[in-house]
Amino acid sequence: MPRVSVVVPNYNGELLLPACLNALRAQTLRDFEVIVSDDGSSDGSVALVSQEYSEAVVVRSATNHGFCRAANAGMAASRGDFVALLNNDAEADPSCLEELTAAMEEDERIGICAAKMVYRDDPGRINSAGHACGPDGVVVDIGRGERDSEWFGMGREVLGASGGAALYRRRMLAEIGLFDPDFAFSFEDADLNWRAQWAGWRARYVPTAIVRHREGATRGIRSTRAVCLGLRNAVHVWTKDWPAVSLLRHFLGLWHGLRHSAASLMRRGHGGALPQAVGGIFSQIPLMLRRRREIRRGRRVPLARFEELLAMGLQHTRRPREH
Repeated sequence: MPRVSVVVPNYNGELLLPACLNALRAQTLRDFEVIVSDDGSSDGSVALVSQEYSEAVVVRSATNHGFCRAANAGMAASRGDFVALLNNDAEADPSCLEELTAAMEEDERIGICAAKMVYRDDPGRINSAGHACGPDGVVVDIGRGERDSEWFGMGREVLGASGGAALYRRRMLAEIGLFDPDFAFSFEDADLNWRAQWAGWRARYVPTAIVRHREGATRGIRSTRAVCLGLRNAVHVWTKDWPAVSLLRHFLGLWHGLRHSAASLMRRGHGGALPQAVGGIFSQIPLMLRRRREIRRGRRVPLARFEELLAMGLQHTRRPREH
């Protein structure tokens, strides 16, 4: 059995896959398998992998179902003790898998390790240094858009990791489950991060594990569908993962955060997505409440841990900016 399974969800990524897979070939850690989970591509992605990257296993869907189902299919087919999830528009530095695995093995309580994601075309700028969440309820990528600095070179506890470059402990995934397929894409990683925390797992940011990301190359992050799902899924995370007492305590913050997000969408010309997002929120409330009950049954930590994570998130997102 391989020590690590690297799952690369793919949809029409024929032009992106070579850089991603070549970077995996250069890894200093050699005990891993690569699984390309193809989500109904209509280009030459599958033929490319089969012909040029025979070491990779291809898990293929005949239909495009979205990121969550593709990632889940790849993880379900994996065999390693640890499962790395890597976007097809991301390139891992040679020591990335080794650094992530070493950090994970330091503490049995760690279930998630977040890589240091930088922009491929501007590697001195941070794309994600792990996930954080403050009292406004919005899960964000720490440091997004900021210049790299000494602060981002320090490892620390975080809420979780971006699904674009993360390492998960298989035992944790077996306990809490994979991505919620009804999220399709957007905030699916935030939901998994919260579920892991409720089950008593910890997450760590590993600054020595560097991944260069072409953000939005796989899917249009600014498309109307993307912003609609982003707003809908942010509320789904509150419905599924937030305790009732915290929803009441932070109601004003959540409301202001939601209003700010809606106003931002309207300024960017996506106001037409708001009715669709609201409709999606209300139509899926019964489903999210059922899953909320399942999460509560698996809770291993006190409610005070939730407020501790919000305070930590506030510190990560409101620290003094370095220029």
